Amino acid sequence: MKYFIKKGLTLRFTISLLIITAILLTMLTSITSAVQVNRSSLINNYLNKNESYAKKLASNTNELLITMQENIRAIAKISEREQVIDVQLFDDLFQENTQYFNSIVVADNNRIIRALSPRTIGISIGDTLTSEQSRMAVNTKKPFISEPYRATTGRLIILVSAPIIDKNGDYKGFVGGTIYLEEKNVLSNMLKEHFFGDGSYVYVVEKNGDLIFHPEKKRIGQSVVHNEVVRKVIQGQSGSQRVTNSEGNHFLAGYAYEQSSSWGIISQTPAEVIDKPLYNLVKRMLLVSLPFLLLILLLGWWIASRIAKPLHTLAQFSDEATLRPVPAENIPDIRSYYYEVRLLSQSVKIALQSMNQDLTHLRNEVKIDELTGLANRRAFDGMMAGWMENNIPFALILVDIDHFKLVNDTYGHIVGDDVLRYVARIMQLIFSEDDVCFRYGGEEFGILVKHCGLGRAKDLADKLREQLAMTKSPTGASITLSAGISAFPVQGRSAKHLVKKADDALYQSKKDGRNRTTISKIDV
Repeated sequence: MKYFIKKGLTLRFTISLLIITAILLTMLTSITSAVQVNRSSLINNYLNKNESYAKKLASNTNELLITMQENIRAIAKISEREQVIDVQLFDDLFQENTQYFNSIVVADNNRIIRALSPRTIGISIGDTLTSEQSRMAVNTKKPFISEPYRATTGRLIILVSAPIIDKNGDYKGFVGGTIYLEEKNVLSNMLKEHFFGDGSYVYVVEKNGDLIFHPEKKRIGQSVVHNEVVRKVIQGQSGSQRVTNSEGNHFLAGYAYEQSSSWGIISQTPAEVIDKPLYNLVKRMLLVSLPFLLLILLLGWWIASRIAKPLHTLAQFSDEATLRPVPAENIPDIRSYYYEVRLLSQSVKIALQSMNQDLTHLRNEVKIDELTGLANRRAFDGMMAGWMENNIPFALILVDIDHFKLVNDTYGHIVGDDVLRYVARIMQLIFSEDDVCFRYGGEEFGILVKHCGLGRAKDLADKLREQLAMTKSPTGASITLSAGISAFPVQGRSAKHLVKKADDALYQSKKDGRNRTTISKIDV
């Protein structure tokens, strides 16, 4: 240290220090940019998938509740015809509904139990039901799904009831099917497994914000109304956002409102699931860049004392490159008779080219369109090539939003982007998980439908088109689509040929007046 203080910093040391700083900051800039791009893409991907999954579960739950109500009404109809309910018949009816209900009970208009199954649930025929929900069933004389409540047996249950009306129109009582929320039930069977398998899970709240399903059974019945997502979903909203739960854990959540029961379904993924792919990205960039970095440092230290001026020029460029990304071809041409100076200049170019190529490669590996969350063109090309290589028959549907330029010109590009995301969500709801929805470019989308012929593909395309035509888009009005269809292998075995066939059919739909589907002609 005294030696440096006395003589000052040597030129070799100073230039080498500048080179080290410049290269490290350049590498840091590239890594930071890559991490930001991938983090944003991963977050949007999980948010969109959780929202779509929550909406799908809400739809399944609605269908399930409708089926349960219909089954209870059917049992009520049978009870209307019987003066005395046959025990064996009632047990048979329960056995047919065990996948829906934990128990079924028939009570008269005085709430006295006339039949029940199974008979091991803690109450007996002749007992009087005392719950507020049973009183409500008798007073309203209408079908309803109750809020969760504690029964006389101590269980936390939901009651699905239907009135019994005799042939004279007189009210005789009700049939009630129960769901035991703290035990194995129809909801837990449907919701217990999340499709990501990465720590994600689903929970359900009723309209007051109390949990009626949660993977941790001890939490069922607790109020979680303080959760921001829960407050939104019980107000009838659906969507997705980042959220922090009551235990301080961060999640990427999607939520959907189920209208018939006023329940809210939330699907969420731990935010830390994106840390591992980001860590792998940084590790890979460092490993690829390290050899070039070491080469530059060794060469710079060896020649710094003899070629100060050229290296100074090179160092200035490197310093500028730390402030903003600079293409490697923009490195200043250092004219020197020294072989070492030219070699160092070339090494800097090689290092920057390698890091830029690696960043480009890693960005291309992300196969998700950032705006819509659908597969992108690169993913589409790979999927189609794989199916064709394995001789898997499929249909290709290309769709284009009609008059999309008018949307951008009238409402602006922000609303235009909302319309693209809206179309993507509708596509994901209509097509199955085995189908591949993708954004082809601009306002053009496509779907690869596995094991599908031209007729079924047209039905699906028309279903999508009709759904959009009768639903309000982010513009406040509905939008329409034009579609073209081709199929493998009946219309060719070349990806380029199939795309052209579908594109020509799409053009024909536009030419014929838009808002229609055209099947490409089979080559003779």
